[in-house]
Amino acid sequence: MTTSLQQELQQAVAQGANKDEVLANIQSLVDTLVGAVQDWAEPAYSKQLKRFEAVISNLYRSFLSRTQRVQVALPLIETVPPLVTFAPLSDQGPFTMPADDVDQLIGVKIGIVSLPGGYRDHPLTWPTLAHECGGHDVIHADPGLMDELARGAAALPGLPAGIGRLWGSWMDEAAADAYGLLNVGPSFAVNLAAFLSSLRASVPNSRSSLGPISNVLPIKDGRPADVHPVDLLRVYMAMGVTAQQTGLSSAAKTSWLVQLQGIAKEAGGGVTTIDAVDVDSGQVVQHLPLSAMANAAQAVGGYIVTAKLSALQGHSIQDIETWDDADEAAAQTIFAAAKAGKSLIGLGDDAQLLAGATMAFYDNAAGYDTITGVLNDALDDSFVRDPVFGPPAALRVFGYERVGRGYSRSPMFPMFPLEAFQSQRAKK
Repeated sequence: MTTSLQQELQQAVAQGANKDEVLANIQSLVDTLVGAVQDWAEPAYSKQLKRFEAVISNLYRSFLSRTQRVQVALPLIETVPPLVTFAPLSDQGPFTMPADDVDQLIGVKIGIVSLPGGYRDHPLTWPTLAHECGGHDVIHADPGLMDELARGAAALPGLPAGIGRLWGSWMDEAAADAYGLLNVGPSFAVNLAAFLSSLRASVPNSRSSLGPISNVLPIKDGRPADVHPVDLLRVYMAMGVTAQQTGLSSAAKTSWLVQLQGIAKEAGGGVTTIDAVDVDSGQVVQHLPLSAMANAAQAVGGYIVTAKLSALQGHSIQDIETWDDADEAAAQTIFAAAKAGKSLIGLGDDAQLLAGATMAFYDNAAGYDTITGVLNDALDDSFVRDPVFGPPAALRVFGYERVGRGYSRSPMFPMFPLEAFQSQRAKK
């Protein structure tokens, strides 16, 4: 491993990277590998790690378990959910170290999901993990799936020129959001918007207030500089996913869409454009109309969860897993119990627990401590019952299948400014 890391450092520096930044990234990588084992011996982390592992195990298995795949006649993928760790610094995570990266470094094929240590006592911040381990960590388990989705989005009819290719370049992150929502339900988008807003407002010297999220599309050398979709567009994409959920009743979808539309409006803070901004100069390269970009985001979200894919032998992603009326009913039961401060044990699985608790907090922010307490108790119970990491099967931690990296492998990004909006001049 040492030799590999030294080579990575030398190569990065030779290509012009800042040596201190590369060393910091390598230190983070080493901390992650060591922490996935060492953290379990830390008394201050004991209960929190078990809760964290229970959530990760449940989210990961939802798309790759034998039961889920057999019912749609897809090949079985023998897997073990990722290990977990808490990073020492607040700006490290959430992130996933895929199994193939771990295997390359230390010869063990198992992934690792990391959260900043400051999150350990706040499970209401964890639903976004469905993006990491229920998204990135399962998407590439089916060979060719990500590339097929990226190509499909790039060729999606009805989108302004260049926008489909833009979403194709974002597909790893976009699909991870879609998987997260199918796993935790539309409350995933509620939690994500709150998370992004809090993260933005917590940046040192930030003038951002809680509520709005970013409408900036960072550009470098004419190309998108971030593999994530624009924060605000992620909420609209979630609306597209929600509208196409096959297991939810029309009434439930309508209710959620009204709520998500309100969140998108609040998160937008009154903006009317998505602003492509050069990261070096700070200048606006192009103002893209929010209405057109929001419609495209919803179309892409709907496509991701309804497309019949060759990589899934003609099935859609929802044929494997989706949030349905039974999940919604369980989450509503959990919502009512959490709001009243009653026990959540036995009321649902981890995804349903996170969904119901999120909405209880959204309904009554003053109840944060009470909701967190009953959620922790339920996650303690979940770990004990976990089929992989619970006490009866504590040693079953090997035999992990290849998963994907947290960035797009389909370099089909468009060049800015986009032709479809050339008539709209950027402000100087």
